[in-house]
Amino acid sequence: MLNLQGKTILAISAHLDDVELGCGATVYELGKSNTVYYVGLSLPPLVERETLVQEFYNATHCLNLDPQKFILRDYDPRNLFSVRMDILQLLYDLNKELKPALVLVPNSKDIHQSHEVVYAEARRAFKYTNILGYELPWNSMEFSMDVFMTLSREAVEAKIAAINAYKTQMQRVFFANNILEDLARVRGKQIGHEYAECFENIRLIL
Repeated sequence: MLNLQGKTILAISAHLDDVELGCGATVYELGKSNTVYYVGLSLPPLVERETLVQEFYNATHCLNLDPQKFILRDYDPRNLFSVRMDILQLLYDLNKELKPALVLVPNSKDIHQSHEVVYAEARRAFKYTNILGYELPWNSMEFSMDVFMTLSREAVEAKIAAINAYKTQMQRVFFANNILEDLARVRGKQIGHEYAECFENIRLIL
């Protein structure tokens, strides 16, 4: 069984907000007994930079993440493919330095081009590490529901607060109307619990 107590965990986001949307409640739960690093590679387009960065810090504060553990880059959000070797080198260096026990990335069926880059380079960099792919349903035509993380109501509320911190993003349909809370409830019911987040098993080493 995978022991996640006192470990290092990397949560990797192609754009600031992917981690919050895909696995925010899990990051909150795991952060209680592990060290979580947030790797953010770009800012979402069409948003004023300083505003978005402040929203990011407000959101991650809701998840109790330590700003000293943020690793942020400012690549072009529309073209991460052009810097994929830089991303691979960054992830390779983080693997050597931090030796994470678990890495959270976009799943393999995510059709967003930037998410595809992060997934592919993370598999290369962390091939000897446990890797789970988080769920962003609006980007996936299919998804492998392999691993479920049971969640407390507290963790779900922390995720919703984090998402609501992105005031400039509220026009996007998946930020509004409790969609992600409803999804957490559905995933929980699938395993007989109140709430859960679901992941693709990309690599599991027992």
